[in-house]
Amino acid sequence: MIKSLRRRHLQTWIILAIILPVGIVIAWISIPEQAKDKLLQPAAAKALPNVLAFKENDNYTVRIRSNNDTSQLQLEWINKKTLTYPTATIYRTLNNMEDDIDHAALVGRIEARGTYYFLFANGKDQIQIFKPTGFHFFVYDFIHQKVIDSITF
Repeated sequence: MIKSLRRRHLQTWIILAIILPVGIVIAWISIPEQAKDKLLQPAAAKALPNVLAFKENDNYTVRIRSNNDTSQLQLEWINKKTLTYPTATIYRTLNNMEDDIDHAALVGRIEARGTYYFLFANGKDQIQIFKPTGFHFFVYDFIHQKVIDSITF
């Protein structure tokens, strides 16, 4: 080895001797902390206190809830049995028009057994829209593109 090559070799090893430990420490520090006792899904919503209306069926129970000053409306859906449609979604309409899915408002998706809460109206102006016509919801399977069930209050 010639003198310049030995010098270059020494400089390379000195740089590696500094960079490797620093890189190992930085990699060890950047490891994310394990999630302990934390759910990976968002916390379930709480039920609003006042029940305005409810319907009960063999498969489900549906309640419309509001808070104390009726500025929010919430749909509570309780599945008693497992659904046979894995892609069931709830839509809200004003005029019982189940065929017109494009003008219906999506409320939420329901899956297995359990309780689901969906806020579907905020503000008193939106709630006043529903007073004369009532509430109409329908469960829609978007894969088979058909209405599974409808609920009118």
